[in-house]
Amino acid sequence: MISRQIDTCRRSSPMPISFLIHTARKFDCDIYIRCQDKKVNVKSYDEMIRGMSQCTKYVMFFFNGVDEQAAEQKIERIFLSQ
Repeated sequence: MISRQIDTCRRSSPMPISFLIHTARKFDCDIYIRCQDKKVNVKSYDEMIRGMSQCTKYVMFFFNGVDEQAAEQKIERIFLSQ
């Protein structure tokens, strides 16, 4: 399992939640974020809508599975791009 704290406000323009979900679904590993005391599945639209509203600027992502390293790198990259 890999955990990574990511600054979700580094982008100059906001990223649609649907783009993050679509990106996460490309990987076979589980991808979760921790918002306050809730565990939110990044691949679930409903969970993301409910959970992301409570998140702060820095979000802790958790990756667990066969391609967790590739998923972590891709998610981190999309928050760096414009």
